[in-house]
Amino acid sequence: MQTPPPPPPSPYYKGSGGSRQNYTEKDYEEIFYHFDDYAQAVIMANATRFIDPTEPAEHYEYEEEILDEVSEYEIEGMKKSFYFGFASTVSSFVLLRWRRRRMNVPFGGLSKYASRSSTRSSGGYKFDPIHQHQPSVNNVQHASSSGAKPPRSGFFTDVALSALLGMGLSLLAVENDLFYPTGNSSAGDDNGPPLMSITPPPQWISHQIPLVPGKSLISETLCQPLTEEFKKFPKELWQSGNHRGIENGYNNHIALYANGGWKDTKYYNSNPNASVVSLGEKHNESKRKYEDSKNRIYEHLVVDSLQGFIINCERRARYEQKLRKLKNIPERTFPIVPPDGVPANEELELDDIYLMEEKSDDDNDDGFYNE
Repeated sequence: MQTPPPPPPSPYYKGSGGSRQNYTEKDYEEIFYHFDDYAQAVIMANATRFIDPTEPAEHYEYEEEILDEVSEYEIEGMKKSFYFGFASTVSSFVLLRWRRRRMNVPFGGLSKYASRSSTRSSGGYKFDPIHQHQPSVNNVQHASSSGAKPPRSGFFTDVALSALLGMGLSLLAVENDLFYPTGNSSAGDDNGPPLMSITPPPQWISHQIPLVPGKSLISETLCQPLTEEFKKFPKELWQSGNHRGIENGYNNHIALYANGGWKDTKYYNSNPNASVVSLGEKHNESKRKYEDSKNRIYEHLVVDSLQGFIINCERRARYEQKLRKLKNIPERTFPIVPPDGVPANEELELDDIYLMEEKSDDDNDDGFYNE
């Protein structure tokens, strides 16, 4: 795997004044885009793995399902941007044709008269008619011999200008997420109403991806570099928000506690209980809290979704390490996770992630392997 250069140091790193108790939405926004920019750089550095994977497609079945669902709203926004550009093209073409025809219509009125004279003492005006000048045969022959052509209609010019305008507006709409359906995506969260999204959440932010059966290109590519970056930030950051874990009286993110793992997601055999909230959280209470937090989008993306992704990356790494030992699979090889997906039947702590590099080789049954 190709790893790009690390991102520029963040002012929120440990020892850089980043350790504090209170973070604003602006702080969470900067931290989120710090991770997002780095994740996109890692993906671009490994683009060939995504374009031409070496494993059979069925190994990535569940990951593809999640990614397709996450991308659904972004694709819808792109379609609306295309329709907007097409409508702009047609409208601008009609307007250009109408304007050109207006310019080609001769102006009437007093064009027959060009002079005035005062012949009466009352101050009245008298207009002398201008005699129409009939072109002679010689003039006509001279015009034809000089190669003069009648004015063009400008049809193709109008088509080109209209198409360029429509294409430009479509690209601007896509770039600025103008038609992205806000309020329809919760970044892969099953437990509660959708978050009001300002911009489309990136595909990798879904914390369910590291739990999928089979193989996961997103996990294989992003888990290790993002986990290393995760550990550069103070633990107080990940315990600073009002996400579901802390709000319900728990000290840490809810994903750190023992749960059903992949079996708790809606993708496991069309799980009918996927909407049931873990650890006794009531749905009405969850709904109220989500409605109250619509102005804390980046807080949820950082403290809940991003942290959940990293925690489940650790769970997947531990499970893969056990599979390697059980099946004698070489290190640096990603095993195929069984159909039940990655389990989460043990409790974790943030220290399990922060202190991974301090584990000895004898105790390194869990966590990422060092490359």
